[in-house]
Amino acid sequence: MLPVSLGNFSTSLLNFIAHGCKINGRIPNEVRNLSSLLILDISGNNLVGSIPTSIGNMRNLQDLDWTNNKLTVVANVCKLQHLGAIYLGHDQLSGSLPNCLGNATSLREIHLGSNKLSSNMPTSLWNLKDLLVLDLSSNSMGGSLPPEIGNLKVVTQMNLLLNQFSNEIPGEIGGLQNLEKLSLRHNKLQGSIPGSMSNVVGLEFLDLSHNNISGIIFKFLDKLQTLKYFNVSVNKLYGEIPSVGPFKNLSS
Repeated sequence: MLPVSLGNFSTSLLNFIAHGCKINGRIPNEVRNLSSLLILDISGNNLVGSIPTSIGNMRNLQDLDWTNNKLTVVANVCKLQHLGAIYLGHDQLSGSLPNCLGNATSLREIHLGSNKLSSNMPTSLWNLKDLLVLDLSSNSMGGSLPPEIGNLKVVTQMNLLLNQFSNEIPGEIGGLQNLEKLSLRHNKLQGSIPGSMSNVVGLEFLDLSHNNISGIIFKFLDKLQTLKYFNVSVNKLYGEIPSVGPFKNLSS
C-alpha cells in the first residue's frame, strides 16, 4: 500500500513514478504534501476508491497518470490549474464527467477510455480550446455531439468509439482543421456525413462504422489527400465509392 509517510517526502520532489508495482488500497490524503510535484504516475496498480480531495493542493501538477487501477471518481482533479494531461483509462470511473472539468483550461490531453462513464458530455468541455487529444472511448456516454465541438480548434485526435452518441454529426466538425484521427465507431449516429468534413485536410484516420449514417458516400472525400484509413461499414450509405485522391491507393 501507499503509506501515509509518503507525505513526508521533500516538498521539492518533482516526479513520483510507481508504475506496475502491485500497490493496493487507497491513495492517502497525505499525497497533498508533495506540493511541488509535476508528474504523478501510479498507473498499472490495484488502487481503489476516489481520487482524494486533497489533490487539489498540488497546484503545480502537470501530468497525472493513474491508468489501469480501480479508481471511481474523477471530479477532484478539476482544481489542478496547471494540469496538462490526465490518464485515467481502464479504471472504474462511473457517472457523469464533472462540469468543472472545463475549468482546467491548461489541459492538452484527456484519456478516459474504457471506464463506465455515462450521461452526456458536459457543456464546459468545449471550453478547452487548447485540447489536443480527447479519448472517451469504450464508455456509455450518450446524447448529441453539439455544435460547440467546433471550439476545439487545435485538437488532433478525437476517439469517441463504443459509446451511445446519437443524432447527426455536427457540420462544425469541419472546423477542426488540425484533426488527424477521428473515430466515432459503434455509436448511434444518424443523418449524412457532413460536407464540411472536406475541410479537415490533414485527416489521416476516419472511422464512422457501425452507426445509422445514411445518404450518399460523397465525392468530397477525395479532397482528403492525407487519408490512410477509411471505414464507413455497417451503415446505410449508398453510391459510388470515390476512386480519386487518397482512394486511388487505399486497399479494399
